[in-house]
Amino acid sequence: MSRTADDDTLVAFACRWEPYGGADASEIFVCFGLSVDKYRSLLRRALAGSGATDLSPEVHQRLVRYAAA
Repeated sequence: MSRTADDDTLVAFACRWEPYGGADASEIFVCFGLSVDKYRSLLRRALAGSGATDLSPEVHQRLVRYAAA
């Protein structure tokens, strides 16, 4: 499965917030109009796509753990 432009946007947002433990619910809602659970579900799907290889393995793993929380 390849990543879409929406997937790229979700992953870029997650990468920006990753050093801070991830975005809070209000920031996610303002940016995407999504609940945290829905955002994390979509992020998990985006990270599972074959296009997610542009991330370092460490960052990818941290984002996978965040999305699974």
